[in-house]
Amino acid sequence: MNNLRDLIEKYGSDKNRNEYTPIYHSILNPSRGKKVKLLEIGIGTLIPGVASSMVGYSGEGYKPGGSLRAFRDFLPQGEIYGGDVQPDCMFEEDRINTFLFDSTDSEACEAALGSLRFDIIIDDGLHIADAQMKTFKNLWHRLESGGYYFIEDIAEHNPLYSEWRSVFAEAACEKWTNEYKNILVFSKY
Repeated sequence: MNNLRDLIEKYGSDKNRNEYTPIYHSILNPSRGKKVKLLEIGIGTLIPGVASSMVGYSGEGYKPGGSLRAFRDFLPQGEIYGGDVQPDCMFEEDRINTFLFDSTDSEACEAALGSLRFDIIIDDGLHIADAQMKTFKNLWHRLESGGYYFIEDIAEHNPLYSEWRSVFAEAACEKWTNEYKNILVFSKY
């Protein structure tokens, strides 16, 4: 399978439904033969009633880490990492490692990630503006020059939306919109 959409469908993720997959495909496709490191915050818990639970949103047979597996297969030379606050999301597979930590807590980020740096960071964690801003502040320094930082589920009605450009003045930002939700893509110089 060479198409990211097919891989997302195979492993189960809401990225196809939210129409984020074409954005990821176009930006990540040039990195397919490179040894990139990708970190995704939010692995997709199946614990009912907790924030960001995939219960009811995922297909039959879904298990946490669907998008991590899709990115692993799409980036055959890549090292894939995931972070989440829910213990049911923790697993290790070929070229996939996960960490149990809260990305809004700077000390927890440092303890979990050590000296790791990434070419791609995806925030698909808690979709609340304050949490997204804290995660960005805690992880931006870990992004390599030329890397991409994605924040999913940003809406213009988000109370902190107007602050994004001033808070992240050091980042080049391109806002992608679709009929469902918004995604912000930052590239680091």
